[in-house]
Amino acid sequence: MSFSAALDYAILMKEAPGPGGVSMARRPLRPLRADDVLVRISRAAICGTDLHIIGWNAWAAKAYKPPFALGHEFSGIVLDRGPDAADIHIGDKVAAETHLACGHCSQCAADRGHTCLNLQVFSRLDCGAFAEFAVVPAPLLRVLPADLPHKYACLMEPLGIAVRAVQESQAEAGQLLVVGCGPIGLLAIAAAKAVGVACIIAMDLAPHRLELAKAVGADVLIDPRAQDADAQLRRNAQEGGVDAAVDTSGNQAGIGLALAAVKPGGNLVLAGLPEAAVSLDLSRHVILREVAIRGIYGRRLHTTWRDTIALLPALIPALDRIVTHEFPLDRFDEAFATAISGQAGKVQFVVND
Repeated sequence: MSFSAALDYAILMKEAPGPGGVSMARRPLRPLRADDVLVRISRAAICGTDLHIIGWNAWAAKAYKPPFALGHEFSGIVLDRGPDAADIHIGDKVAAETHLACGHCSQCAADRGHTCLNLQVFSRLDCGAFAEFAVVPAPLLRVLPADLPHKYACLMEPLGIAVRAVQESQAEAGQLLVVGCGPIGLLAIAAAKAVGVACIIAMDLAPHRLELAKAVGADVLIDPRAQDADAQLRRNAQEGGVDAAVDTSGNQAGIGLALAAVKPGGNLVLAGLPEAAVSLDLSRHVILREVAIRGIYGRRLHTTWRDTIALLPALIPALDRIVTHEFPLDRFDEAFATAISGQAGKVQFVVND
C-alpha cells in the first residue's frame, strides 16, 4: 500500500511558548525515509509530559521550542513502511518506545539505551501522536498482540514505566508504598498486584484517586493530610517500615514521606519528575539507615516491553478502570482540562479505533 505525500491530516500542535497555545492544524504527510513507518493512530493518551508542556512550566520552557507536534503515548496500525523497516509489517498493531538510542555510545554498549548519551525522545522528534497519522522511525515501534484492544495497547508505554518501577523496588512478596495515585501510580499498583506484592499501601490527596487505587489493587489507602496519617502508616507497615516505596508524585513532600517510610536497607524508586530541586535528609535516611534511592527514566528498551506484555492478562481488569475518560480529537480542550483537573485516571483520545 502506498500513500501520497500530498495527503494532509489533523494534528494537535503546541504553537507558541507560554501556557496553553495548543491548536488543531493540518499537516501534509511527508514521504517515508528508508526506516520510517506510517501509522494510522487508533488511540492516544495524555501524559504528565503533555501537561507540563501545556502548562509551560520551567522544565518545559527549557526542554522544548515551539512550534511542535504533541503526543507520544499511542497505539495504531501500520499502513506503510520504508525499505529498511524490515521487522515491521503492514497491518501490525504497534505502540512506541519513546526513547531512541544511538546504539554505539558507552551506555548503549552496557544495555542502557534508555539513558543513551545521544538519546532522542519521541516528543522532541515532532512526530506527534495526537493526530490521525504519524510517521515514526521503525526502531521506536513495538509490535503488540493483534487481539489486544487499542484501549489497552495505548497504555503500554506508561505501563512499562510502572512495571519497571515495581521491579526496581524489589518489594517482591513484601510491602510496597506507592505515593501519588495519578496514572503512573495507579499502573504501578496494578503491576505490583499482578506480580504478587503482598501489601500495597497507596497515598494521595484526592479521595477519588484513592478509590481508584483500591479498585486496581491497593490494600491500604492513606490521605497524607489526615491527622493520623503517620499512625495509619505505622499501623499497616511492618516493624521498621515498608520494604520499598515508589514515588510517582514528583513532589518534595511526597518524596520525603516515601523516603522516611522505607525500612533500613529498603529501596525508594523515584518515577515522578520534580519541577525543581528537592531537599532530602540524606544523613538520617540514606546514610544511617542505608536506604537506596533509584531514579528510573522510562523503560529498558527491550526487556521491559517483553515483561509488560507477559503481564497483560493479569492487568486488563485494572487497565479498564484506569482509563476513565475518552474524547474525540476535536474536543482536545475538554480532554486537557479533564486531565489537568486531577479528577481523572487516564484520559485518551479515540481517533480511529
